[in-house]
Amino acid sequence: MALTRTVSALFAGGVAAAAISMGVAWAGGPDGYNEDNGYVEPAVNSDPSDDVYEAVGSGYVGDSLVGFRATGDNKGAATANVIAACEAGGGMDCSWDEVTSDNLCIVSIGNDNTGQVGGGAGANPAAARDDAFAHAAEGGYPFDPSARTLIEACP
Repeated sequence: MALTRTVSALFAGGVAAAAISMGVAWAGGPDGYNEDNGYVEPAVNSDPSDDVYEAVGSGYVGDSLVGFRATGDNKGAATANVIAACEAGGGMDCSWDEVTSDNLCIVSIGNDNTGQVGGGAGANPAAARDDAFAHAAEGGYPFDPSARTLIEACP
């Protein structure tokens, strides 16, 4: 019984630590920056002119959701470029689902039956997919487990 309580306490502590760190990560701030004790420094590159943004998005081609990816010099350019790539590929109802300038994998996931799409970011494609599922659930529209990865982009 004592072992069960110890394991439960450790698990609860881990969940609490994860929740706190996720809250901090989603709290906002400039794209591509980390905040540490009030001091803000560039996460990877000190020259913002060298930043390349990558976006993933989706759209219907025929009756199926299809994923697209594109880059740009800034967030707006990357998202516009992924929508343009979708439209150039014959896509309808095109959207951008995730964009990053960080060293992260990004994915676009979707459900062909419902048309629901979303994106996520993480250290690898599986973590990015989990992030997309978490964002959808937080927004009140959880994905069906059958939702599939439409496209992934990793550094």
